[in-house]
Amino acid sequence: MRSGEQVLRISSQIASLIGEVSHLARSFLRAPRFKAREIFGWNSGRDTSQLKTAAGSKLLNRIRAECQLESLLTSPFILTSPLIELQNVFVQRGDFLALKGLSLRIDSGEHVAILGPNGCGKSTLIKTVTRECYPLVRPETSLRILGQQNWNIFELRSYLGVVSNDLMAQCTRDITGRELVLSGFFGSIGIWPNHHVTPEMEAAARHAMERLEAQHLADRWLDELSSGEARRLLIARALVHHPSTLLLDEPTTSLDLPTLREIRGQLRSLAQNGVGLLLITHHLDDIIPEIERVVLLRDGVVHLDGPKHEMLTSGGLSEVFRVPLRVFERDGFYHAW
Repeated sequence: MRSGEQVLRISSQIASLIGEVSHLARSFLRAPRFKAREIFGWNSGRDTSQLKTAAGSKLLNRIRAECQLESLLTSPFILTSPLIELQNVFVQRGDFLALKGLSLRIDSGEHVAILGPNGCGKSTLIKTVTRECYPLVRPETSLRILGQQNWNIFELRSYLGVVSNDLMAQCTRDITGRELVLSGFFGSIGIWPNHHVTPEMEAAARHAMERLEAQHLADRWLDELSSGEARRLLIARALVHHPSTLLLDEPTTSLDLPTLREIRGQLRSLAQNGVGLLLITHHLDDIIPEIERVVLLRDGVVHLDGPKHEMLTSGGLSEVFRVPLRVFERDGFYHAW
């Protein structure tokens, strides 16, 4: 590995670790006070060796002693578990088998790109992670997110923020940028009469828009915005929960060249500040320098998986996309023709 890439990878990992610890601290401040016996019950059936190892760390013990948070007992497991772990997953959509025994593990804090041609299973993989699609029931199949097989979707948003094309397609009603970002707290598109927006939510929404340099869009109607402006607000919507990882489905679709540069720059900033990125794309240009691992999908399975410089080669991509391709790299970005 070249020295520049190695420095970038190590710096990104340090930032991710800091982000995980910060997220853990925020989780403690938000967490309700459970009784110890309730916590142990909630963790029944999990890998207790991971829980004990994490709980034994000096950092967590010190926080437990000083903060006296009984809910701490749940957090070490989440902190040390893989972000997603799929084993031999089959997903059928209509008469079509979209995932065909896919196995994949991605750790929390990793910056990973999942790349492949149309129809390879990328969209189905996203919907499986976000619980819009479910695997076929087979004895050898398992799917865990942060160590858990079952999640309350509202709790999951605190760890995994989603920006998808499906969400983008729903953003057509007459709502303001502020309402779109706030709706991340309610799993809706826009604010409805039954939603109670607190001052804390308003502050979180303002902060998320500031991170994306989108605060000037707060009072604009969504149907008046460009695709790039709406995309920035969608990313801000995913950030209101301070998730440790963003799942981004084709984040640069339909964007012009200046906006492409802006969005990629903002994703780089998020990665450098400890937010893990899980990027789904079929465009090499979307793979920012901070992403160090690439997973290549083909025909519903993982075809290749490894370091970016080993995956993004002319031979490997020609095989995956089934057309002759030439790949070159400049300033940490890869391009193909």
